[in-house]
Amino acid sequence: MLVVIRGAGDIASGIALRLHRAGMQVVMCDLAVPTSIRRTVCFSEAIRLGEVRVEDVRGVLCDDVEAARAVVAAGAVAVLVDPDATCVPALAPDALVDAILAKRNLGTTRDMAPVVIGVGPGFTAQRDCDAAVETMRGHYLGRVYYEGSPIPNTAVPGLIGGYAGERVMRAPADGVFEPCVEIGAQVKAGDVCATVAGEPMRATIDGVVRGLLQAGVLVRAGMKSGDVDPRCHPEYIKSSSDKALAVGGGVLESLLALTGALEVRENDGSANESVVSPHPNVDVRKNDGSAEKNVALAHLTGSTFSDAAFVSVLADELAAGRRVGLASLLATRGSMPRHEGARLAVTEKDRLLGTVGGGAIERRAIERARAARDGAAPSLTWYHTGDEMACGGDALLATRSLTADDLPVLLALRDALERDEPATVTEDWSDPAAPAIALAPASRLAGPTWDDARATYREPVAAPSRLHIFGAGHVGAALVGVASAAGFEACVYDDRPELATRDHLPAATSVTCGSFEELAAAAAIGPRDFVVVLTHGHAHDETVLLAVLTRDVQPAYVGCIGSARKADLAREHLVAGGVPQERVDAIAMPIGLAIGAVTPAEIALAITAQLVRRRAERRGEGPGKGERA
Repeated sequence: MLVVIRGAGDIASGIALRLHRAGMQVVMCDLAVPTSIRRTVCFSEAIRLGEVRVEDVRGVLCDDVEAARAVVAAGAVAVLVDPDATCVPALAPDALVDAILAKRNLGTTRDMAPVVIGVGPGFTAQRDCDAAVETMRGHYLGRVYYEGSPIPNTAVPGLIGGYAGERVMRAPADGVFEPCVEIGAQVKAGDVCATVAGEPMRATIDGVVRGLLQAGVLVRAGMKSGDVDPRCHPEYIKSSSDKALAVGGGVLESLLALTGALEVRENDGSANESVVSPHPNVDVRKNDGSAEKNVALAHLTGSTFSDAAFVSVLADELAAGRRVGLASLLATRGSMPRHEGARLAVTEKDRLLGTVGGGAIERRAIERARAARDGAAPSLTWYHTGDEMACGGDALLATRSLTADDLPVLLALRDALERDEPATVTEDWSDPAAPAIALAPASRLAGPTWDDARATYREPVAAPSRLHIFGAGHVGAALVGVASAAGFEACVYDDRPELATRDHLPAATSVTCGSFEELAAAAAIGPRDFVVVLTHGHAHDETVLLAVLTRDVQPAYVGCIGSARKADLAREHLVAGGVPQERVDAIAMPIGLAIGAVTPAEIALAITAQLVRRRAERRGEGPGKGERA
């Protein structure tokens, strides 16, 4: 998902951190001379320095939209000097966040992107944005309003270390701001921290300078220009504040809800399922003649023909009588950001769905898919990345238009995915001017294959693996959201009625309450499924593990939370209970990758990372992005 953020100050940067760490691409827009105060945690500093690092995330100043695309594709945050966000039409983001914090709307409108979020006072949800996020410190900080507005500005700073307005330093006169100390310096009340037109700006309390405007900024008398933290922890200046991250969490929630990533499936007891938003006032599936509100879900879950959301968007576009340009990787050689099966589509309204990996090949794919949509002939060419991308691999890039003739195949594919029936997609390129796509029964293909002699591509497709989570406590609830965003359909089981609810687990595909012994015995666990055991007691853990590991059909993965000592005891008990040793040895216990996780959210991330790696191994894919084992 590509998100443009207006503003690059400390609150906007906290939002960017949250979104970037959730896997989204972020482009930030700010003034040529930013007025950020907490500059050590602001991506706006990239405008002054060219490059900056906020916590563990790199921000890079970009000259234009194409440079910004390349930066975000490389895994960094892109920063543009663009206070009016004129880049938006060219970038065509999936969402726009206005985090200027001007206490009023400076020109953001709902039609600027499929999803528009306003941050702080001055925005009204359903009028000039789709949702607004509270920035006032206190009980409501970070709350998302899907109707109405955040609390009006009180002009009173929030309490930090027992001080509110006293910790803020204000310009003593009109003129050019010239700091006398560095951010992080320890000061006492009365110390001069900056001058404006020869007038001193003094600290009003003892503490650590938490923020100062950069030198050369034109200020007005009384303008907020610095901040002193009375808690006297210099290390705080290098980390985003609790407020910034809380607001960032609200923005992340609203994006997931409004783009469809938190859709909940409800079954009324019949064969029909309906998809509803976890927020009663948000209709994420509302069809106004386009499928644009579902774009982000297609990005999050893979944009292949095994991605039901991606296929559904394409089918909806064709059913509405609109043409779609499709770019596909049919074969790859060497190192590539994505491999065969990756797809990207450009709709008639010029919305982008999916990705073939970013960078130069992404730009080429978008250009050719857009041209095919507009009537250009199909193309099938090997693309050599060595001259334009550091990865140096090659890809067979196919581009063509999808028309009403392709709709029956896409509908059949969508039905197969919804019924969880594996199938095979075949693309015949023997006549390059008229490529044909067809759906066939499942084959024994281990993965996508390109037959060069017959100019034919075959790809096994199947619905996403189900993730069975036993335990809906803190870690289980966090895991549902993270794993769902990574493309797993989460089925949750717990024996506590207060936790086994849709309200507690809005992103779950299903939620079932009962005894763990009965739940584990009745769960429909298949050979492609993943099982994670996170119950509220080791006895329950062993009950579930015994039920799962003594089945005839074994899941693809079984993991259980716990210490190394607990793992040793559980393995002894399982072997004594009749579980074959090889099955016991295969349990991921303790569960998750070793990333130093402590909080429930961090543990959920570590577990999801292990699930993604195991899924990639089963698909025969390489290690992908990140550290190489």
